[in-house]
Amino acid sequence: MKKRKVKIIQAVTVLAFCFSFCMQTAVAQTVKTFIDKQDILIGEQIKYKVVATAPAGVFNVQWINIPDSLPHFELVEKSKIDTTADNGNTIYEQTLTLTSFDSGRWNTPAFTINFTPVKNEKVVTAATDSFAVNVGYAAADSTNELRDIKPIMDVTITSYLWYYIGGGAVLALIIAFFLWRYFKNRTKKPEIQFRGKLSPYDEAMQELEKLKQAHLQQPEDIKQFHSKLAAVFKWYISRKQRFSIMNKTTGDVLVHLTDNNLPKEIITEAAIALRMGDAVKFAKYLPSAAESNDSIE
Repeated sequence: MKKRKVKIIQAVTVLAFCFSFCMQTAVAQTVKTFIDKQDILIGEQIKYKVVATAPAGVFNVQWINIPDSLPHFELVEKSKIDTTADNGNTIYEQTLTLTSFDSGRWNTPAFTINFTPVKNEKVVTAATDSFAVNVGYAAADSTNELRDIKPIMDVTITSYLWYYIGGGAVLALIIAFFLWRYFKNRTKKPEIQFRGKLSPYDEAMQELEKLKQAHLQQPEDIKQFHSKLAAVFKWYISRKQRFSIMNKTTGDVLVHLTDNNLPKEIITEAAIALRMGDAVKFAKYLPSAAESNDSIE
């Protein structure tokens, strides 16, 4: 009998210890859920807060796994999981921001959190609370009162027409100023003065008399003689017609004389004299004194 009582006492002790351990395990972790409002308008947001507590170092916590889509609700944002220590416990906290675009009364989803003991493979599962949320539209106005039409508001219209006109005028003045400066500062070609103290004929005859006195002994003297002779002839024609042919070639000068309907004999004699000067200048031809005097005549 004594042995039987001892065995009974031992069995009761073991059962009490196991029950005590199970109770400690059951109450060692808790999950609490909070919600800031249960009546919202369509599209309005609610804060869904989850707080879990577990002994530090005793459990490995597998946090909420939020699916991609929630029935009647949409996940707008989720905060980071805050972890704090308090009296040997670890407190996990996270806030979910939810909204809904379906009118009606809907229950928020219940999420699961798994607590796995470090020294035991048995997993303890806890679920968050599910709250009923009323989703609706703004309350309709039941007074049926007529509201006054809002009075006409004076609107100030700003016209920028004069700004555009002023800006255009300033731009035109600037352009005109630069054009004036351009034409003012542009290098002007010197005007040829065809006037002289002597008549064109007398001036030409005077210059030819000077050429008759030239000594045509050296090649350079002969070259200068024929260059001067061509210049006297071109200047005489330029003064007579008040049109410069000083920069024209021999061919251009002969064409100019032909266009002025001069006698062919004069054009032929002028061509002989001018071409002889070109031969002296470019081909180093040295005419005799008689040929040079014939050019003067």
